[in-house]
Amino acid sequence: MSKINGTPTEKIVKEGNEYLRVNMDGKDYDLPFKVLAGKKVAFLDISGQVSLNESAAADLVELLADGGVEFDTILNPVSKSNALAHSIALRWNEKKGTHIDYTVVARKNSDGNKVQAVYRSVTTPREQVMSLTDDDAEYLRGKKILVVDDVYGGGGTTKGLMELAEKAGAIVAAHAVIAVEAGVELPKGIFYLFTLPLGE
Repeated sequence: MSKINGTPTEKIVKEGNEYLRVNMDGKDYDLPFKVLAGKKVAFLDISGQVSLNESAAADLVELLADGGVEFDTILNPVSKSNALAHSIALRWNEKKGTHIDYTVVARKNSDGNKVQAVYRSVTTPREQVMSLTDDDAEYLRGKKILVVDDVYGGGGTTKGLMELAEKAGAIVAAHAVIAVEAGVELPKGIFYLFTLPLGE
């Protein structure tokens, strides 16, 4: 079953442009509507967004804790979700008294690494390769992990991350994203804050 915390959202218009206003950790963030893959959707770009990442991490940690999730480390795709994973790890340590001091980043290449997966994301129509360094694959073996990304859309990136986790011998404790795209079929066990609606 998927878990959502009911993050408040509303469509607003500013200076003739449509936005989705999202309230996370008591702060408002306005996401512009953009056309992606032929659909007009509320666009969440977390790159360089310090406050947004911190607020999303705060709410996700509460959602995961309420859901009884336990994990040893985090696996996320390079590089956009790095800051989000970092913020979640720090807040999780503070809340749960854990000592997560290393998270694993799935890299967009193979570089001869043994553990790799082929995937296709919504924003990149061609197939790509993601991999774990041999050291990271060994580090993940037997650990309970939280898979983290910014948005769940078509599921291609998620499938790639899950394949890497399986090949590395890790146990996926949960999957957490800030938002999911409207109308997509959600995998079991995903935790998310809100849905990105379609524009008109």
